Amino acid sequence: MAGMRRSSVSLTRKTVRPIRLFGLLVAQLCTYSMLSALCFAYPLYLFDCSGSSTLYGAAAAIAFIPGVLATPVGGILADRGRHRGVLVVLGIVLMAASLLFIPMKRSLPLAVVVAAMLCVQYGIQSLLKPMLQIETVRMTGQEKVERATALVSQIIMMSNILGPVVGTAVYGCFGIDTLCETAALTFTISALLFGGALKQNASSETMGDGATRTTCRNDFRESIRYLLQNASLVAVILLAAVLNLALVGLTIGAPVIVAKHLGMQSSFVGIIEVAMGLGGLVGSGLVGIWPHRFSFKGICRYVAMICFGVVPIIVMLLSGPDELSFAALAAGSAWVMAWASITSVEIVSFVQRSVPKEFCGKVLALVYMTLSCATPIGQLTYGVAYDRWTPAIVFAGMLAVLTLTTALFYRLKNRLWRLS
Repeated sequence: MAGMRRSSVSLTRKTVRPIRLFGLLVAQLCTYSMLSALCFAYPLYLFDCSGSSTLYGAAAAIAFIPGVLATPVGGILADRGRHRGVLVVLGIVLMAASLLFIPMKRSLPLAVVVAAMLCVQYGIQSLLKPMLQIETVRMTGQEKVERATALVSQIIMMSNILGPVVGTAVYGCFGIDTLCETAALTFTISALLFGGALKQNASSETMGDGATRTTCRNDFRESIRYLLQNASLVAVILLAAVLNLALVGLTIGAPVIVAKHLGMQSSFVGIIEVAMGLGGLVGSGLVGIWPHRFSFKGICRYVAMICFGVVPIIVMLLSGPDELSFAALAAGSAWVMAWASITSVEIVSFVQRSVPKEFCGKVLALVYMTLSCATPIGQLTYGVAYDRWTPAIVFAGMLAVLTLTTALFYRLKNRLWRLS
């Protein structure tokens, strides 16, 4: 009888864990999708009402600041906080902010309201990311880090595709008020799912003992000190930032190449965006299906595959007709994003495997913050580059940076394996 009870309990746990993981993933998809929809629709609404591209750009630029500043706090919460309670509260805050936008836009300057709401959206997104990454790994098991990271990557890729589609459809057909109400309902559902999925996850409730609970500033200093003592880990993070900076040229270049260089309608840019999104989904999906076929040992090979995707784009931009150039850009973008997604999953998995549990959230937050800072630098750099040179020359520069990154990853990989 005792054996039957033990087997029954074991079977129940095996059944409950996938259900909770599914609930957590659905909550992530709902949250990230509506965040993406609102972050897409708010600036568009501001532009439609004001007609000012300056206000449009300024609101987006201001929102970037709290997103970066909140990232280390998200890492500290991931290591020290009560995840279930924090995630539920953040869902409620997002719900309230969505509803408050409706009366606030009627009584306050619209640019100020949009900028404030975007700051809330980006700030909370930075708080969520490290916690959700760690919780997903906990539910799948530490031995399945690649699969868990791939799942999170797939959710984010799907959200980046689904969010703008939902935002455009609801905002275009029913208006911004209906989109805010839809978002509020979705965030409420997410909060309930977070509460249910993490209800029995006792390990996420408290991290560390009273003696280790220091201030946020001291926690952040500890993570910096840990990184300074691990030069190889710092090198991985910096190379990831360089890789992210180089690939920004693809997203910035798509509208420039399609509308200006190829003379096509701007609606064709959407095809390139979908191709990049689908490529990212395929890449993270491959890691999720066959996690043991990918590892950090192959990191330089994955970056080299990114380089191969850039070459046909350069060739077609130099000599091909417009139709073939567009096809090469779409196919090359999908290929590049597939391998970039695989690379990203392996880098995040490597960080999680290398860093002790008490530092994992904070170090992951620093990784995300470094990558976030690389994005606007890349946007500024490529914006100037596309104004001064042809797209083929800019892509050739991108290829040179990617090739150098491949070589540096190769040297770093060899060094890491000699040390191990």
